[in-house]
Amino acid sequence: MANETKTRRRLLYRPPLRFRSSGAGGMTMTTTFIGLGQAALIVIVFMLPFPGWFKYLVWPGLMLLLFVPLVASYQGRSLWEVAIGAIGRTRQVAAGEQSYRAGPFTGIPHGTPLPGLAVSSRVFDVHPTDGSESFALIQLRTKRLYTVVLRCWPQGREWNDEARKDLWVSRLGDTLAFVAQSPDVVAFVPVVETVPESGQRASAMVRARLDGDAPQVCKQAIVEAVEEVPTAEVRLESRVAITLAADTAFRKRDPDEMALDVSRRLRRILDYLEMSGVVCRPMLSTELTAMVRRAFSPGDELDIERGLMTGEPMDLEWENAGPVSGSDQHAMYVHDGAKSISWTLELPPEAAFDSRILSDLLTARAEIPRKRITFIYQPYTPAEATSIVNKDDADTRQAMRSHVGRLPERALVRREQAEAARAEQARGAGMTKVSLVITATSPAGGDIAKMEAQITNLTLAASLKVVAAKDQQGPAFLAGLGIGIIPAEMSSTSDKLAA
Repeated sequence: MANETKTRRRLLYRPPLRFRSSGAGGMTMTTTFIGLGQAALIVIVFMLPFPGWFKYLVWPGLMLLLFVPLVASYQGRSLWEVAIGAIGRTRQVAAGEQSYRAGPFTGIPHGTPLPGLAVSSRVFDVHPTDGSESFALIQLRTKRLYTVVLRCWPQGREWNDEARKDLWVSRLGDTLAFVAQSPDVVAFVPVVETVPESGQRASAMVRARLDGDAPQVCKQAIVEAVEEVPTAEVRLESRVAITLAADTAFRKRDPDEMALDVSRRLRRILDYLEMSGVVCRPMLSTELTAMVRRAFSPGDELDIERGLMTGEPMDLEWENAGPVSGSDQHAMYVHDGAKSISWTLELPPEAAFDSRILSDLLTARAEIPRKRITFIYQPYTPAEATSIVNKDDADTRQAMRSHVGRLPERALVRREQAEAARAEQARGAGMTKVSLVITATSPAGGDIAKMEAQITNLTLAASLKVVAAKDQQGPAFLAGLGIGIIPAEMSSTSDKLAA
């Protein structure tokens, strides 16, 4: 029999499902109930002895004015959400809270603490008594949140066949399902970051490994080969942040109790990540402080990198990791001689995709040396997941039964997705709320328009629809760092007002 070429079919993944309580006319259930309540109020007012101009003009107009912003939406948010955000931004600007200045003769004369939502954060190292690896824990005192950050070395870019990549994707789903078994896990946040490559890391490693007794000419040749031969302009770094909530009285009072609980679970999480093709180790407070300071002040990159590689004291504490100056402007965040623009996810891919859909977006590129892609996974517990898929399945059935006339194609697709989600959840798959923050940083004199165009092209290639975080650039920048700032946990509007 002739040689037979076997080809493996490329595995495609179903796009994520947006769960939404269906009401009348495509509205949410909350909006439907509010509309029915307003209709009842209009009828009651008609029955009372009010002037005709009030009953037939003013009162219905007022009800309509309150109801329409719940139905109309802009960039995935209801007009009520947009209005509340605009009011909050106006108050912030009026109070001067969008600007940050530290140093002598300012409101922050000592140190440069982190601004905004991270102002109440602190970091401390944990040294488990069982001999396991030490790690740093970030505490956000205002929300009682704790975050452990893992330095990662993903294996996805090597020469691996499609079967292994698909297995890693499956194992990553198992990891999210595992962490979701604990109700105190708030978010699982992978961060993929690119920074300029200075060559100091390779130079320090080679110099540290040189034999002192080796001939001088050999040592000089090796050093010159490392330091003078051109290397990659941009390097890729990645990390995973796991944020947990202090959900018991003991953990709320004593951070050591939370640290003890995290140390018990950390080894199992590391094993799950390793099965996903991601080798990790916990980061210490020195590394976290350097990472945050580098993001706020790119000009300190060389000094920070040299200090990390050589072990020289950098005199850098978490209380001084913030910028010297910062300005949360309408369309960008200006900080220490740099400008950053952040985008958030509006719509995920609507069609099936494979494991390589984000390759172009995540790849290190010399034209965008400072780029940070942050995925925010908020896993549901198994009980919550079961409730959500069952409710969504019932909602889609009700929407199809109550529809008059020919069913739209979108309703049929949503019905199929609801059935598939319910079947997957019954087989043990977890459920996760997914969001995304993309941050690109350029020098103050850089070409911002070119950077925006390049990010737009990369997101279009990844089938993502993103929007610039207008009037929220500062919080989006902090959320993208992966230090425990979870936007959904700090929202100023209720989910009841969602579109």
